[in-house]
Amino acid sequence: MSKWFEPTLKRSWALLALTACLAASLACGSPKKKVTTEEVREGRDRELYAEGLRAMRKRRYEEGRLLLSTLIGSYDGSPLLPLAKLLIADSFYREGGASSLAQADVEYREWLQFFPQHPLADDVLLKIAQIHVRQIGPANLDNTEARRAERELLRLVREYPQSKLQPQVQEYLKFTREQLGMHSLGVARLYFKQQKYVAVKGRCESIIRNYPDFTYMDETLFLHGVSLTQLEDTPEAAKSFARIVREYPNSEWRDKAAEYLERFGVEVPAPAEGAEVKQVVRKSFIKRKFEEIFGPSASVTKEGIILKKDDTIDPEVEELLVSLGVRTDVITPESTITGQGKQIQTYGQRATNGQTEAARPTATESEPTPKRADEPTPKVVEPKKSKKSKAQPPR
Repeated sequence: MSKWFEPTLKRSWALLALTACLAASLACGSPKKKVTTEEVREGRDRELYAEGLRAMRKRRYEEGRLLLSTLIGSYDGSPLLPLAKLLIADSFYREGGASSLAQADVEYREWLQFFPQHPLADDVLLKIAQIHVRQIGPANLDNTEARRAERELLRLVREYPQSKLQPQVQEYLKFTREQLGMHSLGVARLYFKQQKYVAVKGRCESIIRNYPDFTYMDETLFLHGVSLTQLEDTPEAAKSFARIVREYPNSEWRDKAAEYLERFGVEVPAPAEGAEVKQVVRKSFIKRKFEEIFGPSASVTKEGIILKKDDTIDPEVEELLVSLGVRTDVITPESTITGQGKQIQTYGQRATNGQTEAARPTATESEPTPKRADEPTPKVVEPKKSKKSKAQPPR
């Protein structure tokens, strides 16, 4: 073997070993869902769901997810499958935090792919939008979450026009578009200071076109008019100034807009009827500064689709569960997880000869005698404590 070929061969083997190690590390580090299975028996899917639901109500999310994943892995034909997947997604949403909300987004989207025609599909799409609404930050920073929220809300309007959630969707749309408008206005202000009037014109026109209810529309129109004036487009600038005078007679920009109109030789229009009533009241200075630092506060619920406030079950879901034979009005026995791939055994069950059966009292087992209504309640006499029984100090 030549001296030139030997080091080349060593480098090839080293590169091959490095590639193998990298592939192994990626395989080990890839996230995998916990899927457990158990021996299938009739009615066990309803038991698993009831136990998982009870764990979720107690905020024991890991235990509940493992129980529900056992249901999903063992009973793929169960009618409870959509509600099991949905409850898992709800658990991540209720946990909160950036990582849990990201996982909830994945779970809800996956659910929609499997069950797009389900009666709760519009609720799930709204929940995806709420995930992004909850994470909207200050308007002067990144607006990615606001754009994602707007996209999901518009999708809900388009795909479920008859949904009972439409009033709530419109409320979130108004909030989201206000934040998007504030972000664009902030950029327009910066460009205006830098005298980049073409950029100001583009930003302002985007706000005027996409966010007609924006609370700072008067300032947007003024910046738009000034930028057009600097670009020597007087007719279009006059339209923006006239709109301020006509629609926002109480605006701080009204007098300056009227001055521009007089300079152009354009008649100053009279205020439109009811314009003062429609004038939007802006937030206080302190609240604006607070939102610039910490972001806006939206009234977004932190409850899931199935489990509502105070861990109560949604009435529509509860009715569906009852029709499928799941008892939601009783407290099921607590569950203990015996390990992945093994059977999940409850305190109300016992193992006999390798099989799990319900522990029921037999005829030979003693049962407490029920108390009669006329039987007096016996008095419990506590033994008197002796002075000698007190702990003596060590000598």
